[in-house]
Amino acid sequence: MKLSRHWLDQVVDSRQNDADLSHLLTMGGLEVEGIEPVAPPFARVVVAQVLSCEPHPQADRLKLCTVQAEAGASALQIVCGAPNVAVGLKVPCALVGATLPGIEIREAKVRGIVSHGMLCSAKELGISEESDGLLVLPDDAPVGTSIRDYLDLDDRVFELKLTPNRGDCLSLKGLAREVAAITQAPLHMPAIEAVPATLAAPAGAA
Repeated sequence: MKLSRHWLDQVVDSRQNDADLSHLLTMGGLEVEGIEPVAPPFARVVVAQVLSCEPHPQADRLKLCTVQAEAGASALQIVCGAPNVAVGLKVPCALVGATLPGIEIREAKVRGIVSHGMLCSAKELGISEESDGLLVLPDDAPVGTSIRDYLDLDDRVFELKLTPNRGDCLSLKGLAREVAAITQAPLHMPAIEAVPATLAAPAGAA
């Protein structure tokens, strides 16, 4: 069972740091096997929008893009080789000076054209083992926002080893109740409104 710490904090205010909460859960019979960040450390990666995308004059598989990476700022020229890059997409953009897992982003010439950053896949951000192109973000993603903030990448994941008799903890709600019982913290479960019926009862139904 894997549990998002940020999700848990939304429904129960335990006020425990990760190590203390892990110890309390384990002592309460819910063994915590590990705690991992959802993404490796990186900075200077923001939501950006592709404004134009043209073939690179010196390379068939590369595209020359102009990208808006900060509201009100000048667009950046970035060379991109991702197969799914297209005008209008919102994607992560690593600015010059960013350090991604195993990559330092610098202003560089790519086949004779200066590239001022890099458009990123989920794999390049360290949040996926595989990718087939850029990580495409929703249309309403605000340009210039930190990707760490937008995707909540400062979260941590608790991995719990549950015994067969603790099926009640196979959900966020069940685990939140357990944490509340262990720590005496108040629960703040979201209100769930009843869904009104849209079909009339069949004739003869009780």
